[in-house]
Amino acid sequence: MQELMGKVAVITGGASGIGREFARAFAAEGMKVVLADIDEAGMKAVSDELTSGGTEVLTVVCDSGLEQSVESLAEAALDRFGAVHVLCNNAGVVGKGDPWTGPISVWDWVVGINLYGVIHGVRSFLPIMQRQGEGHIVNTASVAGLMAVPGAAMYGVTKAAVVALSEGLYLELKVAGSPINVTVVCPGFVRTNLMDSQVWPTQFGEEPPASDNMLVQAMETFFRDGVNNGIDVTEVASQVVDAVRNDLFWVLTHEEMRQLPVERMQRAAAQENPVWTG
Repeated sequence: MQELMGKVAVITGGASGIGREFARAFAAEGMKVVLADIDEAGMKAVSDELTSGGTEVLTVVCDSGLEQSVESLAEAALDRFGAVHVLCNNAGVVGKGDPWTGPISVWDWVVGINLYGVIHGVRSFLPIMQRQGEGHIVNTASVAGLMAVPGAAMYGVTKAAVVALSEGLYLELKVAGSPINVTVVCPGFVRTNLMDSQVWPTQFGEEPPASDNMLVQAMETFFRDGVNNGIDVTEVASQVVDAVRNDLFWVLTHEEMRQLPVERMQRAAAQENPVWTG
């Protein structure tokens, strides 16, 4: 995958944030871009920007938490471009409300997008890449998937699962001698609209109330402040393009955070109880 010119990238959550910047970065490499999102207006804005620069773009309304929706995305990409070389399973949500006393529907929503979205993406696009004999899957997790995040259980659980899924998939493909590669992206705080762009899906019923758990409230403030003061999203996209080109599995965007999961595993190896490092 060192040569990206003329190849096809599919990006879920492509209407804003990290996904939008992935689209810009791959377009700058001369790739054709498929944007997938539930935000039609946001996708149109990104599509207009990229097509004005000469990029071929397809937009597909897609709910990554639904298997059939992601399968339809794969079909649409093949119908338009005939191949898919890079898949970015990037759509994600943080969740809201109390994970332990709030409605279980919040778990259904977060797990559906953050974890099942990745599962559906791999299941729908990996066979295409295997038939091609070429491809690279990029899964967006988080540094929260490498360490405990009290007060944000749903987000941390799903991102840890994405890390495990990605590493297992990478090893399976290597053992099988497959040419398909995998990257897992574990960003720290990045300046995006993540905290303000989440729309509660009506299919889950009434929107859950705000949590009265002080730790959950504090973590939401911590997340919001962190995102507002995070690194520029272009830094993440640049590292991901480099990972695709050079077959790198890990992308930990914040060098100063890379020691935190190491310290966690050192405590585990020493059978020491968890400690709060926030």
